[in-house]
Amino acid sequence: MASLRELQRDFAAALRDPGANCAVSPRAHLDVYRNNSAIAFREALAQTFPVVRRRVGEDYFRQLGAHYRLKYPSRSGDLHFVGQDFPRFLGEYLGEGDYAWLADLARLEWLRSESAICAELAAVGTEVLARFDADVLGDLIFRLQPSLRLHRSPFPVFTVWLVNQTENAPPVEQSLGTEQGLIRSRSNTVQVSRLTPDLHAFISQLHEGHSMAEAMTAAGLDESGLTAALAMLFEDGLVVDVSPRR
Repeated sequence: MASLRELQRDFAAALRDPGANCAVSPRAHLDVYRNNSAIAFREALAQTFPVVRRRVGEDYFRQLGAHYRLKYPSRSGDLHFVGQDFPRFLGEYLGEGDYAWLADLARLEWLRSESAICAELAAVGTEVLARFDADVLGDLIFRLQPSLRLHRSPFPVFTVWLVNQTENAPPVEQSLGTEQGLIRSRSNTVQVSRLTPDLHAFISQLHEGHSMAEAMTAAGLDESGLTAALAMLFEDGLVVDVSPRR
């Protein structure tokens, strides 16, 4: 007699594969579960990747979702995480061809989904810098909003995402090339913004725990560039704490 664990494993497999053996009887009951499971999976995927869905069309998105579900079945009881491996799947499925950019677009959308469930902390203003002597400013460490995600792509995926916030958006010319930007949760919405390469590099360095001086050097900023970068960080409420390097 099969153990409970074996029955549960067989049941889960049968929800994805009609050819899998399962002890559930009558079979019509299993068909109901299978249909409901497939619909829930597909709808969760569509909500997480609306722009990928819009660009490939409903029929092809369903095909991609079905292949993805067989290769990367959900291992969480939370439907939010259904799409966690979808960018990886698209990268494998589409390869390096003309549609490779879709995998990077999916990466952006998954980062957006991650950001959406993060807390938004109280931000600090530029006045926090006045607490420190001038000779230690370069060694300051910035703690940024936990929802902040940074992405850099060889494709113009930020432009694609932003343009496709309306229906019937025209295709984006892929020759636009590399783009970088940020994703963050703010006031119950998720903000997606393009960044210049130097600003992206600066914020990335801070996000990784490097000091302000190290981030400035890595990004190639001069003093006026640093001033503009700091103004953007504080004005956008991205800084939640500043402390000296320990």
